[in-house]
Amino acid sequence: MSKNRYGGVDSYAAFFIAFKVRQMVRMPIFNRDDFEDLEQELMLAFIKAESSYDPSKGHRKAFIKSIINNHARNLIINAEAQKNWTGQKERSLSETLLDDVDHIELLDTITEVHLPWSDGYAPLSIEALELAMDEERIIRDMPDALRETYHILKDYSVSEAAKLTGIHRSTLSSRAQNLRKYLKKLQEEK
Repeated sequence: MSKNRYGGVDSYAAFFIAFKVRQMVRMPIFNRDDFEDLEQELMLAFIKAESSYDPSKGHRKAFIKSIINNHARNLIINAEAQKNWTGQKERSLSETLLDDVDHIELLDTITEVHLPWSDGYAPLSIEALELAMDEERIIRDMPDALRETYHILKDYSVSEAAKLTGIHRSTLSSRAQNLRKYLKKLQEEK
């Protein structure tokens, strides 16, 4: 008899979700108390995606693995991002500081020493800032699939990313090739 406690759900999906959650709770960002929450998150992701399965595109088990692995990876990325949050908030330079006599704006308190280009390398600092802003804009405007590929391949080689995500290496290689084509097209448009 199957140990599937989710009635009406594919038994392989229930097995693979439990397997993936056991892997995840061994990671330092999760603990055993997260087991049920992670299991429910992955089960919901599978149930939502189940209707989009197309038998002509691949085997059902491969579909189940890709859905669960991708959602697990997103959960890991989100958990890491929350643990890395510094607590800093964005503030407006026109924000008024508390002062009974004068109304001083935050901008008035910034001296040249605080500016990123106050050293002798002003042109380099400005170029680096503009480059970072351009990169952020390009990544933000990318289609979701390319953005995901960019983020995973930014930190890992194709082989490492394939092992981490459970996506076949050749699939990741073709996604990387599509990403390069997209970036080359953007460069040519400029």
